[in-house]
Amino acid sequence: MPTTHASHASGRAGKPGLIMLAALLGLFIALLDVTVVTVALPTISTDLHASFSDLEWVANAYMLALAVFIVTAGRLGDLYGQRRVYTAGVSVFLIGSLACGSAAKFSVFGWSHIAVLHAARVVQGIGGAAILPLSLAIIYSSFEGKKRAVGLMLWGAIGGLATALGPLIGGFLVEKAGWEWIFLVNLPIGAVVLVAAMAGMRAHDRSARGRRTSLDLPGLVTVSAALLCLNLALVNGSNWGWTSGKDLGLFVAAVALTGLFLVVEARSTAPIMNLSWFRRPSFGGSVLTGFLLGAGMFAALFYLSIYLQNGLGLTAMQTGVRLLPLTLMLIVGAPLGGRLVARFGVRTALSAALAVMAVGLALFTLIDPHGGSGSWTRLLPGMLVTGLTLGMVMPISSELTVAAAPQDQVGVAASAGTMFRQVGNAMGIALMGALMTAQATSAHKAAAHLAQKGALTPQVMETLQRTAVAHGTQHGAWYAAAVTLAGAVCVLVFVRDLKPAAVPSQAPAATYDAPAAPYDAASAPAADSRGTNRPVG
Repeated sequence: MPTTHASHASGRAGKPGLIMLAALLGLFIALLDVTVVTVALPTISTDLHASFSDLEWVANAYMLALAVFIVTAGRLGDLYGQRRVYTAGVSVFLIGSLACGSAAKFSVFGWSHIAVLHAARVVQGIGGAAILPLSLAIIYSSFEGKKRAVGLMLWGAIGGLATALGPLIGGFLVEKAGWEWIFLVNLPIGAVVLVAAMAGMRAHDRSARGRRTSLDLPGLVTVSAALLCLNLALVNGSNWGWTSGKDLGLFVAAVALTGLFLVVEARSTAPIMNLSWFRRPSFGGSVLTGFLLGAGMFAALFYLSIYLQNGLGLTAMQTGVRLLPLTLMLIVGAPLGGRLVARFGVRTALSAALAVMAVGLALFTLIDPHGGSGSWTRLLPGMLVTGLTLGMVMPISSELTVAAAPQDQVGVAASAGTMFRQVGNAMGIALMGALMTAQATSAHKAAAHLAQKGALTPQVMETLQRTAVAHGTQHGAWYAAAVTLAGAVCVLVFVRDLKPAAVPSQAPAATYDAPAAPYDAASAPAADSRGTNRPVG
């Protein structure tokens, strides 16, 4: 390891074990709250007398706040210190979690209990907007070489695990303790995160003091407003109608605000994000790949859970158990991805993994539209393949994004990557929802036709509904496979290889120095103060 960089990284890292613990546990609870809530919605509906629209916003309020504030949080972390902004984000997230768990017991400003829950989810999302990108930035800026490779591998694996384990953990807590505990469980975990961050990351705030510049408020306002309009349009499209005046107006506003943001950033002396980054193939290709990954794979995971519950009639707990094969393969895929990068290079390994992931998504079309709960085994081939490849792809694609940015702006670079993935996820869920809605509409027409003939029974209606969910899932799987395959092509076109490290001759020891993901992240192109990288881009 080079002496200068190694010593700098070591001094900057402080207490590596505590840094890793703080970053990974924070990531876990922030991503867990994306999916854990879905299985609790029926119980919340009963307890809080909530409508279907109310339940949608229990899920959407968190994602909307996260998407709107994520760029702001990343930039604040670069300017004022990663520890300071990260711990503030965790604190806000915990306040929101406590308010969510207490929503059934109090009301403010005369709001209903469900309105209190919506507001608390927004608070959670604001905190999550700081946790998600800065957890990646902290690992990237705290370590060099093999330590960084291991950290990024764990970051990708933990992110995938939190997403996949959400239904299982949520189902267990709802059945054993009550829906409030899907939020309250964050409190003890978050307390550990805060203690670890405060004790282990003291150097992170000091390192930001010498590079502070003015905060680009016009840029922050315009990009946040653009993200708000875009995500509101995507979230409400199926309810309002994609061609309704409200939805089209929001899309137009999002485009106009994005254009204004580009003008503001081009003229700013201290822009949030250097627009020249997007002219560099590696950065532009990595965020585009993240967008397609969100629109394909992560949207498919969302509807896979719906298929297991609504299509096969499984409980939340049973759904989580049946998703375990996918979850376990994430653990296998993370170190395997590092070994493939070491042997074949980033470009080839990442493109191949995405192509195989597309095949795995296509395998979900093998489901039996008329099957019972036992037919979930037809999902196994797809779950094994997609879980393995997702574990490979997450740490590699995330590192590409931050490696292509200047070293003093990794927070906003990580925010950009997460933002594009979240927008892609919202768009993918909306498009797959439209496919699901089309099948549901056909089922209702068939039911109406049978009702006219007097042949509609409860059993027939249930069969029609489950078949509609299955057909919608199949169509969504084909869509997700096509989008993911497009991501594989983007990698081939845009991404440049990083220099791989040698594959170790023996199994690594269980320490942070172990090259469990054996490619040398420290050999990624270094960035100069102008935001241009050396030597390739």
